Amino acid sequence: MTMKQLGCALALALSPMLSQAAVIDVLGMMTLDVSGAARTAISQATVIRNNYSFLETTVLIEPTSILYFDASEGPQSASYSVNVSNNAGYAVSGFDVGAAMMERYSVKYFPANTQGVLSHYRDGEQIKRDYGQSFTDPGGSDYFLQTVTDFAPYSFLADINAGPPILHNLGLSYMISVGAPNPGWYGWALAVPATLTFRVYDPATVVPVPEPAAYALTGLGLLALWARRRRERVAIGEGSA
Repeated sequence: MTMKQLGCALALALSPMLSQAAVIDVLGMMTLDVSGAARTAISQATVIRNNYSFLETTVLIEPTSILYFDASEGPQSASYSVNVSNNAGYAVSGFDVGAAMMERYSVKYFPANTQGVLSHYRDGEQIKRDYGQSFTDPGGSDYFLQTVTDFAPYSFLADINAGPPILHNLGLSYMISVGAPNPGWYGWALAVPATLTFRVYDPATVVPVPEPAAYALTGLGLLALWARRRRERVAIGEGSA
C-alpha cells in the first residue's frame, strides 16, 4: 500500500473522532481508541536498528485544543483520552509521549477539579502508571488554591528482532470539571493533553544488516585477496621471462 493510500485510509477511519469517541483499526497494524478532538498523521520509513532493517509505520496523534472551563461556564466537565495498542502479528518498535499539564484554580471553595494519568502495559504487566507531579502554591489558603500538575515526557524503544510480537498498550487520559457558579466564588480548570507517536513493524519483514565492523573486515579481506593475487601474477610473469 502506498503512503497516499495509507494516509487516505487513516483519514477516513479517523473522521468521526472530531466529535465523538472512535475505536479504529489502523490497517490491521494497531488499534486506536480516541475520545476528544485530535489530528492524526501516518508515515512509513525504512529504519536500521539493532543490526536489522525493517519498515516502520508511525502514527501521530495530536490534540487540537486544550480543555478549559471557568466559573462562568459551570457546571461543566470534559475529557480527552487516547488508548493505542499493536495488533496481532505486528510488533512495537517504540513510542513517544510529549509533556502535558493540568491546572486548577479556586477562590472561596469554588469546585474545580483535574485528573490525569499515563499508563503503559506490556503483555498485561504494568510498566508505568504516572499521575503527574503536582505543585500547590504555598501561599494558598482555604480561600485560595492553585495546583499545577506536570507530566514529564515518556518514551519507549524496543529491541528489534524477528521473534513473536509483544503486546503493548499505551493510555493517556485527562479530565476537568467545574461546579455551579456562586456569588463571590471564582476559579477554573485546565488541561493541556500530550501529543503521542506510536510505531510498529511486521517482524516477518525484518532483514539482518551486518555491523559496520563486519563490513570493514570484509573489505580488508577482499583487499588482502586482491594484493595476494597481484603478487602471484607478478611472480608468474617474472618466472616466464
